[in-house]
Amino acid sequence: MSKTKIINFLVALKHEALPIIDYFELTLNDKKYRNIFSNVEKNIFLIITGIGIQNAKKAVAKLKQLTNNKNDIWVNIGIAGHETFKVGSIYEIKKVISSNNKNTFFTNSFYNKVPTSTICCVNKEEKKYNNKYLYDMESYGFLEALDSLTIKENIFMFKIVSDNLQFKPKSYKNFAVSFISKHIRKIDTILDKYRNKPPESFYDISLILNIIKNKYHVTFYNKKKLEKILTKIFIIKGQKEIKNDVLVSKSLNGLIKKYESYLTKYILKI
Repeated sequence: MSKTKIINFLVALKHEALPIIDYFELTLNDKKYRNIFSNVEKNIFLIITGIGIQNAKKAVAKLKQLTNNKNDIWVNIGIAGHETFKVGSIYEIKKVISSNNKNTFFTNSFYNKVPTSTICCVNKEEKKYNNKYLYDMESYGFLEALDSLTIKENIFMFKIVSDNLQFKPKSYKNFAVSFISKHIRKIDTILDKYRNKPPESFYDISLILNIIKNKYHVTFYNKKKLEKILTKIFIIKGQKEIKNDVLVSKSLNGLIKKYESYLTKYILKI
């Protein structure tokens, strides 16, 4: 089995799944479950969840039983409506709210060179769009279920605008197949950057933390802060460069501030 991180795709409907199944050469994983597909060699799984928050939550639980790895990457791809966004355009969702719940959930905080947006999850088709949000019917269920299973840096959500107040497709099925096919390579490129990082270099992070501890007094609070910062920095910089940053630093506070400033160029602040 490859050391590449597993990707778990969560899609509501079959026509949203078809371009992903085709692109990653997925096949039915088990005849007992007609909604789960996989390519074991590529470490990729996909489940068709059905519409709605509860179906989304059940699907996460089912796929978790199958893959059962805390470092899995979870990805939701689907179509969504908006008041004015251009039909066919793609957005990475960073924040998920619900029309019926007060809780707010977030996906990864990396900036992936894709326009970002907030999505509002509703229980039935939305007729009156608020210009602030995209709209769907599953996103809140996905993130509520994943909240206790993984860290938000392992969660990605991409929505393609299917309709606005000026346009609705004649066939949502054909639209989904066409435009998810158009954007799937871009999504794959983004995910590949994260799934092929060494097992996160928990080893690398520990190594750098030990170098920092040998140079500075590190409180428990700063240790936790550094772990979060280094997890993100290791996506952007190599170990050799990070080690050099530590060795030439003049103070722990200065090092932390340097990295926080550096991350603002890459990390989206929500």
